[in-house]
Amino acid sequence: MMKKMLLAAAVMTGLTGTVGHAALAHDAPPPPPPGEGCDAHGPHHGHILSLHGITLTSAQHKKLAALMHGDHPDFRADMQQERALHGQLRTLLSTPGTVDQASLTSVEQQLDALHQKREAQRLQFEVKVHDILTPEQLAQIKERQDKIDALQDQLHALMEPPPPPQK
Repeated sequence: MMKKMLLAAAVMTGLTGTVGHAALAHDAPPPPPPGEGCDAHGPHHGHILSLHGITLTSAQHKKLAALMHGDHPDFRADMQQERALHGQLRTLLSTPGTVDQASLTSVEQQLDALHQKREAQRLQFEVKVHDILTPEQLAQIKERQDKIDALQDQLHALMEPPPPPQK
């Protein structure tokens, strides 16, 4: 049982470690130097379509490189705004007395709007990646992700605690 768990953990570590656009394909261009491209919270973070293992044409590589190194929204400003909003929440929640529910709701709504905006931008980026790929490549991505999902389900089943003893 322990060997199965270790094997499953090793497989999942290997699979989840390969997800992302850092490895577009075996001959992908190197990542931009620090300070160029997008930061960790930009469009490169949390990709839905993993291109690992997908063979891209030269034209696709160029289109993806242009997309990744092109103009992107300024996520630093969003992050500064989010930090400021979290500061407001801390102030509201750490002030003695009754919490101002109206202010709390207002800050929460601003955070939600910021998150929705960022998610919409991220999804538009993913749509652009999708549009670069062929139907065959998209099928390969789906097949690979289905296998990863099945393995993750198996890992979760292996990692669940045993049922309580019957009395």
